[in-house]
Amino acid sequence: MGYLSQSIYDKFPNPIQNVLLSSYSFYINFERYGKKFRKKYAEFEKNQWLDYEQLVEYQNRHLRDLIKHAYEDVPYYEAIMKKEKLKPVDIKKREDLIKLPILTRGDIKKNFKLLMAKNLGLVSKLRLVKGHTSGTTGSPLEFYWDTNTCVVNNVVDWRQKSWAGINIHDKCAVVLGRTIVPINNKKTPFWRVNKIHNTLWLSAFHMKNENLQLYIEKLKEYKPRYIEGYPSTLYILAKFLLSSNERFPLHAIFTSSETLHPLQREIIEDAFRAKVFDFYGLAERVIFASECDAHEGHHLNMDYGITEIVNEDGLPLGTGKMGWIVATGLHNYAMPLIRYKVNDVTAIKEKKCTCSRKFPLIEDITTKAEDIITTKDGKFISSSVLTHPFKPLVNIIESQIIQEDLSNIIIKIVKGLYYKDEDTNLLLYEMQKRIGQEMKIKLEFVDKIERSANGKFRWVISKVPIKIH
Repeated sequence: MGYLSQSIYDKFPNPIQNVLLSSYSFYINFERYGKKFRKKYAEFEKNQWLDYEQLVEYQNRHLRDLIKHAYEDVPYYEAIMKKEKLKPVDIKKREDLIKLPILTRGDIKKNFKLLMAKNLGLVSKLRLVKGHTSGTTGSPLEFYWDTNTCVVNNVVDWRQKSWAGINIHDKCAVVLGRTIVPINNKKTPFWRVNKIHNTLWLSAFHMKNENLQLYIEKLKEYKPRYIEGYPSTLYILAKFLLSSNERFPLHAIFTSSETLHPLQREIIEDAFRAKVFDFYGLAERVIFASECDAHEGHHLNMDYGITEIVNEDGLPLGTGKMGWIVATGLHNYAMPLIRYKVNDVTAIKEKKCTCSRKFPLIEDITTKAEDIITTKDGKFISSSVLTHPFKPLVNIIESQIIQEDLSNIIIKIVKGLYYKDEDTNLLLYEMQKRIGQEMKIKLEFVDKIERSANGKFRWVISKVPIKIH
């Protein structure tokens, strides 16, 4: 909650929490949606229709300014560039970035203070926002954003929403990982209302079978025009709607923060009678990729950052080649992250989007390193492929796949009321077809599958490191 302590917030009754949530949003509204937001939004609206060459020049111009700032005002980069015998004039365009070493998570932790700009005034320091990763990899990371970074992030978010026909005043329902309702609460309401931003915040931590009808009733009462959430939370609501032979029509659906699997998209779109607009962004604020109304992939927002796709040795890969994401945010001058290696892999698509925007498309970010199953013979199996065996299994409420090593997979299953041995046999048969007979599969039947502290859910967890060449 930023300046508002979660522990203090939790102690207040529901009506006061609604007031506090709206009050905090009032503060955020001035900070991130004011004059700077409107000016930047107008700029980015024009950017989306620039020619590709103009977008590249935009990146290069902003990169030159960023590199100059990093050399002069960020001790870490000053030391790195001097070690490499580089000066700002040596990095004029994005192709020159390869002259700099890759920045890893370990580098950030080790050099946290040195990565902070030394020219920040007192007011600028007070207005910094501390961000952090979710810690789903077991190693959470912290960093700072300046006000401009917060504004730009909101701008690209709302630019995508405009692609879906949504405007800033539309009513919204959100099912993300914030603990807006104390986790120990046993009684309804399992939601809070932010009147400033017309948002109904639904708790992702109270979604039990006995509570789901209450969620649907609240949605019907609130009448949002769109909904936003993790794929897993929206999938739970969608499955409940379909199991009750109900639909809840919306204008658009936005998903993020987790892998969106084809089966989830299909179920969610059916239940809510609207298209899903998935987007991919990082707390590190170095890359933002948005699905447009053509739904042909995720557009790299080139005015947000520079994205490289590299192999295991950090060398650039061509179009269509799968590799690690290395990204440079163009707008955070408080703590610049230049050539930051993201723990995700993807590829730039050769195909251009029919929407006429020149932002390149990338393959679906279903290929988080920990989400790829690796076989003994070296094949990589995307988690999206593994959704298919589950499609006919309507008696499985939830599942999770864990690869322990090259020979063993565990599948955790929350059984539905009518789950039978035939479901087990079908699942094992279809899974074996896709991962091979050499892989042993063990089923574990559980009452629930744990989420991370911020409510995120990982469907596939592989403990086998992948090597991409």
